[in-house]
Amino acid sequence: MKIKSTVVFFDVGHTLVHGSEPSVRQRLASQLRLSAKETKRAGRLIMVHPATDPGALAKALKEILPAHGLAQISAVVEALWEEQRRGVTAIPEAISVLKRLKAAGISLGIASNTWHPFYLGVIRALEEVLELLDFTVLSYRVGCKKPSWQFYQHALSQAQGAGDECWMVGDAYHHDIEPALRQGMRTIWLLQHPQRETTAIAEMLRGSKPRPHWVVEELTEVVPFFLERKTLS
Repeated sequence: MKIKSTVVFFDVGHTLVHGSEPSVRQRLASQLRLSAKETKRAGRLIMVHPATDPGALAKALKEILPAHGLAQISAVVEALWEEQRRGVTAIPEAISVLKRLKAAGISLGIASNTWHPFYLGVIRALEEVLELLDFTVLSYRVGCKKPSWQFYQHALSQAQGAGDECWMVGDAYHHDIEPALRQGMRTIWLLQHPQRETTAIAEMLRGSKPRPHWVVEELTEVVPFFLERKTLS
């Protein structure tokens, strides 16, 4: 017997894979000496621009960073591009979790704020299970990023008709859990670093923020959660 009509989307960074630290936005800001305003603008563009080569992205960044030379921007982007592509590693239990859920008849997807070189790294890191993914929602492909409602509408649109239950599993309350809840999805919060989420936890305890449907400390706990639902069904 298989679980029917269930779709589970996973966040990617810090949920299924690890990447280079600090973030690409921080690295770009440091190397180009960007102001806070420039950093925010550049960071958003990187995550939503459809560039699949560093030259195209550098030209787009030049348009919003007119005080910086194209040659300088290109050099930094090319270095970060290669670093991000090579710096992705699978979280050890991720591949096993995806395999076990797929074997249980669950449709799987990923939903991530990312840019092309990082996704190339994800492809390499998760090559063994890529064919198990039914849906892929990436910010640089859909032109918007978490936590926007438009991003989650893309996920729901892809899963339309594939599941009566559409779940989001992620580590960040603000980006993964709250916006998914607002769009009617069910959620599992991978709360591995509660010290980073003290504000969200306090707001939930006060009742001013919605609570996830389930909370786990380890990715492997997702499997028995869904297998138990299978048994109850």
